Amino acid sequence: MVDKFESQNRHYVFPYHHIPHFVNGVARRTRSLGWGLEYLCYSYELKKIIESFRPNSVLDVGCGDGRLLGLLDSSIELRKGVDLSEEAIRFAKAFHPDVHYEVTDVQSVEGQFDVVTMIEVLEHIPDEVIPSFVEAAFSKLRPGGMFLVSVPTVVFPTLGKHYRHYDAALLRQNLESGGVCCDDADVRYLCPQREPLYVKLIDKLSFNRLWSFEFAPLQKFLWKWKWTHRYTTPEEGRHLWFQLEKS
Repeated sequence: MVDKFESQNRHYVFPYHHIPHFVNGVARRTRSLGWGLEYLCYSYELKKIIESFRPNSVLDVGCGDGRLLGLLDSSIELRKGVDLSEEAIRFAKAFHPDVHYEVTDVQSVEGQFDVVTMIEVLEHIPDEVIPSFVEAAFSKLRPGGMFLVSVPTVVFPTLGKHYRHYDAALLRQNLESGGVCCDDADVRYLCPQREPLYVKLIDKLSFNRLWSFEFAPLQKFLWKWKWTHRYTTPEEGRHLWFQLEKS
């Protein structure tokens, strides 16, 4: 006999009752993120890099809703995320109950970790706070551990919720102000700003303000193109990161 409770329980990998919603009085059956493929590109690349380091512990500073830590292999003994947003941490705990999340600042975190990440966080920090913030985050990294920092670049305009966007020189300056030596940093640029016209057309035709649809062959093509072209030049990259080890 089918266990009806367990049959229903298996549906709760995502809160599907929250997918349909109203927008300006119009009933919508889907929710979409226009830059979702870009987000997946850098998130899954970060996952690969972190897991290749084979850490036993990871601290994600400014973890938001916890997606990155949730993507990491559950064999990592300690995955810890901290953020000042209670709303974000509620989402993180709901979606990833096997990860440890706290509403706190990085200065209050105890212990040291094999990997410390700050993914798209520095752009939210006021100038005068950056030195102490970076210093506190870096202090949570054990010697020999990996520090991974990602920021949006000056390739596209600074968003209203951000204090600044970055080039490599400014990111280096911000990190060094907190005592981080960047001489041996691995610097990478991801997600090109400009794409071939045919890629843009497919993207726009499948997602715009009037409609969105998921046609599997087109989605497979878009993902393959964006993933295989995820690394790009300083002039084109929408995201920049520094990867370095603590001596």
